[in-house]
Amino acid sequence: MTKFTIESWQESDICKESMNETTIRSATIKKHYIGVLQGNSITHYSLCYLPDGSAVFTGIEVFTGEYNNCNGQFALSHEGKFEKGEAKGSLTVVAGSGIGQLKTISGYAHFCAGEQSEHELHTSFTL
Repeated sequence: MTKFTIESWQESDICKESMNETTIRSATIKKHYIGVLQGNSITHYSLCYLPDGSAVFTGIEVFTGEYNNCNGQFALSHEGKFEKGEAKGSLTVVAGSGIGQLKTISGYAHFCAGEQSEHELHTSFTL
């Protein structure tokens, strides 16, 4: 299992026009991982906040560090939803994005993150 903490979250408006109380925002998130994945990442999200307070998001995360005793870097594609104080997301390794000893990495992961400071990432990666 892997755990991560969010080191920083910077969010800004993309579209300020009123779309039935729906807003479009972008966010840049820095994370720190411990466990099966060890290292740091930067994620760039596009978020659509809905009138009921929920949001859908997509993004790309670039991880740098170690997986299964191999060092390198790779990208993950994100898709998810935030509702009732919890973000749930599915991640897929971007094919061909691996660098270094992680050049051949593939697979997927998922997370559920609430208000706690540490979150779990469940991975199913292969090298």
